[in-house]
Amino acid sequence: MATLTIDNKQYDAKFGFAFKNLADKNYNETDKEGNETGGFIAIYQGLLQFNIDALKAFWDCGLAHLGSKGRPAIKDIEKALEDRIEEDGDTEKLFKEAFKEINLSGFFKKDAKTFWKNLDMFKEIGTEQEQAENEKAVQMLLEAKAELEDATVVESETKTE
Repeated sequence: MATLTIDNKQYDAKFGFAFKNLADKNYNETDKEGNETGGFIAIYQGLLQFNIDALKAFWDCGLAHLGSKGRPAIKDIEKALEDRIEEDGDTEKLFKEAFKEINLSGFFKKDAKTFWKNLDMFKEIGTEQEQAENEKAVQMLLEAKAELEDATVVESETKTE
């Protein structure tokens, strides 16, 4: 379970509509065609890119179930993440915990599987040059996924169990 200690209190990330709604409200992104990708996808991709802001967003949304009066402030989440990074020596454990929890959550499990299925189709879009670039991008994400799952990456494998 992904846990974070904030002001000497242990918190567990929870996944449900509170997570999704806050993610869509605060972390939604727009692609180059003007389509909103959704806050969950922005956070998920950020975790795959080892983006520290995605980790902060994960915890912000993961604690959304506590409500506005019970949820720790962003500055408290940042402080707790800094403390944990110092304790662990780096961010690796935090990213692995967050990624694992999302993939195992009943609420987002299907979204994660769909992400990888869509990514596989992404490789076949565009000109030959764009397809080659897309293939490289997919491969980088697969390598990040393997690292986050402590697995060995298989060339062009985009399946999530």
